[in-house]
Amino acid sequence: MAPANEEAVRAWDTVLYERWKQNRRVFVGALTAVTEDLFDRFPPPSGGRCIDIGCGFGETTQRLAELVGADGFALGTDSSPRFIEDARLEAAEAGVEPENIGFEVADAQTAEWEPEYDYAFSRMGTQFFAAPVPAMRAIRGALKPGGGLRKICWRRKNESQFWAETEQVVERFLSRPEEYDADTCGPGPFSLGNPETLEGILTAAGFEEIELHGREFDYFMGSDMEEAVDSLLAIGPGAELIRLNGEHGESRREEIAEALREHYRQWQQPDGSIVGRAAVWIVGATNPG
Repeated sequence: MAPANEEAVRAWDTVLYERWKQNRRVFVGALTAVTEDLFDRFPPPSGGRCIDIGCGFGETTQRLAELVGADGFALGTDSSPRFIEDARLEAAEAGVEPENIGFEVADAQTAEWEPEYDYAFSRMGTQFFAAPVPAMRAIRGALKPGGGLRKICWRRKNESQFWAETEQVVERFLSRPEEYDADTCGPGPFSLGNPETLEGILTAAGFEEIELHGREFDYFMGSDMEEAVDSLLAIGPGAELIRLNGEHGESRREEIAEALREHYRQWQQPDGSIVGRAAVWIVGATNPG
């Protein structure tokens, strides 16, 4: 593990793992459609070998195994042992054949994979690297010559209205402390939002034929107001402010939650669900070999 990434790994294997698991229905459900958009645009090859970076609970790894078929293979990787443990159990429970899927704990910043994969995929798994160029170079190193990188990452924070406005509401109550004890998730989810930064990292890592496709979509925030507010205060820029403020942040949580209910009431749909707008990059790139 790269020392600079230890903090982010700890965060994702402890508090962020717990919060993601509790709010999984929202976080995964909200991204399912845009994930399928990526697979439509950049389908993995039938019978091919895929590697899934930052696979979490392995939903996308299972989907890759399905798309490449019985003659293919998908390896899910994540720096969090707890995510990988759950991913293995869920794949077994789903009846995915062991020869078609596997999982391993790996930090891409220090991983050394053999160049045996046709397709590298990541859904929101590459924004948290303290050293993004070495990490992306390692991912390229896992690809055969001509192999493709296909990933989804957030665009700038202010382009996803619900993330930006949630943070603005929380900032009415809290500011970012100069010192804090909580682990952070590294550079954060919007570190690749600037297209020049994103393309520059991939170029420096040796990728070619880089494509950035902007995609805006309706983001499912929750089936009702309570689920939406719970998810917004679990992970994201607003939730991070509360967490970094420690006990003081927790003492303001209910006030913040009430302010968010009031703020997002106008977003509520006739069925009671809360829906916002989100913006991501769908990225394609090639390992020239």
